[in-house]
Amino acid sequence: MYVTQSGEARPAERAARDAVLAGAERIFVLGGDGSCSQAVNGAYAAGGAEALARVAFGFLPAGTGRDYARSAGILRDPVAAARALARGAAARRVDLGVVHLAGGVDRLFLNVASFGISAQIAHALEEYPQLKRRAGALAFGLATVRAGARYAPDETEIRVDLQAAQRGPTAAVAIANGGWFGGGMHVAPTARLDDGQLEVVRFGDLARRDFVISLPRLYRGTHYTHPHVRHSKGAEAHADPGVGVTRPIEIEADGELIGALPARFSLLPAALSLLA
Repeated sequence: MYVTQSGEARPAERAARDAVLAGAERIFVLGGDGSCSQAVNGAYAAGGAEALARVAFGFLPAGTGRDYARSAGILRDPVAAARALARGAAARRVDLGVVHLAGGVDRLFLNVASFGISAQIAHALEEYPQLKRRAGALAFGLATVRAGARYAPDETEIRVDLQAAQRGPTAAVAIANGGWFGGGMHVAPTARLDDGQLEVVRFGDLARRDFVISLPRLYRGTHYTHPHVRHSKGAEAHADPGVGVTRPIEIEADGELIGALPARFSLLPAALSLLA
């Protein structure tokens, strides 16, 4: 058993890397989406895709949002999930997302990577962890309403595969492997973890009032009919700041801040053995 330490940066990543190097073939993670994502990155750090292929993961959702559990069909109660694994859950292969950052840094993600207001929300939750502890999943909604009331869209450019580039003011972009993020927002209603494709959802130049009013549609997954929302599927996406943008446009992946644009997003098809 590997135990993480309070205050350690990305502790689950270190623990999983050490476990894989020691020969572990199964890794079980009790924690939130961020901890599960860290563990997968740790296994990858131990030897790339080959090391990752030798390990099966079981996730016991105990975090705030538990969005990957929604996307993957994992029981969202950690005790129930543990009982299901103890009864002999079967492994299935699912895709992993990859964010390729400047400087040759790669970060894997299980569920959704995004930038824009969603990264601002992740930033706020990292700065005020007591909000997550006290408000639970409601913290995402509270942080979203607060950020939405004062956000300003960024000029960005995003291209999915060989499709025409989407340019202009952008409230947020989600690059989705799974369907849910932000504590129950059904951001990518047709995303699947095993289809070899990313679902890219761009929220364009939304007025502040419209952003807040439209939140219920995002939770229901009916936002694709909104005139300022565009979505497409592909194996790869490139995202850059717009012309004249000087401040960093941060990227979050599975709820954790990992870097800033420019970035390329791709997939490792069927790279993760998931026990569920």
